[in-house]
Amino acid sequence: MEKDEKLTTSIKKYCKKLGVDVVGFADPKFFDRFPEYNRPQAYLKGCKTVIVVGFHLYDLTLDAWSKPILGEDKSYQFADSIIENFCNKIISFLKKRGHVSAIITYSPGLFLKDASALAGIGPIGKNNLLITPTYGSQVRLRAIVTTAPLVCGKPILESEYCKSCNKCIEACPSSAFVDGKYMKHICYNYSTSNKKKLSDHTVIWCNACIEACPVGKNNDK
Repeated sequence: MEKDEKLTTSIKKYCKKLGVDVVGFADPKFFDRFPEYNRPQAYLKGCKTVIVVGFHLYDLTLDAWSKPILGEDKSYQFADSIIENFCNKIISFLKKRGHVSAIITYSPGLFLKDASALAGIGPIGKNNLLITPTYGSQVRLRAIVTTAPLVCGKPILESEYCKSCNKCIEACPSSAFVDGKYMKHICYNYSTSNKKKLSDHTVIWCNACIEACPVGKNNDK
């Protein structure tokens, strides 16, 4: 399948203009390792590219969740609202050029960290999070599937950053790393029971491993 280099360059420039901090392109063929409902083709037939976009959480309070009324089954996430707006504009950009696209829902959705690694944005670290060269793990991600045949990045399957570093493991307040391996259920149970309250309606989950990761920290100064 021939890739459209000109369109790929145009999208990168458009994303920069919008204020998107991270963007990458992944080939759908690499998603065959996942269950069918976690593959791009489940959300758009004829999908040729997965676009991953990221927003830098320059202040981790941007990752807070807010529930306006106690007990009401809805919540708002500031950073996600920003990145969803980016995605809608990118979809409109592609539609004007004759391509069908769709934002991927979070559940069941795609594995966003894996999609980012497959797009060549960065590796998945010991903290089980995407690590970007510029922003470390301080990014919120979203994915778009599209019929546009874009030039895709080279998958990154191993983290060079983590080989001699254990700062995230040492910083974890829940001891969620067993023999150096991240245990999701321990992290989840701790995080849901120890949310930091910012106001009567707003909380933020544990970010200890994100804050401990040294990658990208010099770029915040």
